[in-house]
Amino acid sequence: MKLSFVFSLLFALVAGPAPAQPRIQNLTAIAVDGRVSVRFDLVDAFRNEKTVQALQSGLPTSFTYVVEIYRDRPNWFDEGIARSRIEVIATFNSVTREYLLNYRRDRKLVQSETFTDLDMLEKHMTMIDEPNLFEIGKQRPYKLKVRAKADFERAFLLYVVPWQISTHWRSVRVASPPEPKP
Repeated sequence: MKLSFVFSLLFALVAGPAPAQPRIQNLTAIAVDGRVSVRFDLVDAFRNEKTVQALQSGLPTSFTYVVEIYRDRPNWFDEGIARSRIEVIATFNSVTREYLLNYRRDRKLVQSETFTDLDMLEKHMTMIDEPNLFEIGKQRPYKLKVRAKADFERAFLLYVVPWQISTHWRSVRVASPPEPKP
């Protein structure tokens, strides 16, 4: 028993710290007039050197965000209300030295932008701010939750089976806007 602990500790020291995995942070959902606005960040997405190399070699690099709103029902199945899919796709043009960013919501192109700075591109690919993303009508916001995850890389298991690498789901209760102070 003690020998296995020593070996696992030794392996952990030799292997070093695990690389930072991309994750969803700062998720907020605010309901105003029957519509829910959602905002969140994907952090550590560009820490993987392969992502930056693939982007700068001209390969289209994309992050796909799945955002869902649902009614949380403890001890029972959650009631799904709506789901949105946000795709952020960047391509590098080596002739003009510019990055083309396409932003799609539910498979429809919302906007296209060009950037010359990689840091600015990273900011626009990883900071999601969607005003009025979901329509909730007269449902009470405090009974609803929003959850989000990001699909950021495709790999192959045993060189044959496609495998999507994703973040964990992050969820938050829908809030009402703060009351104005008199």
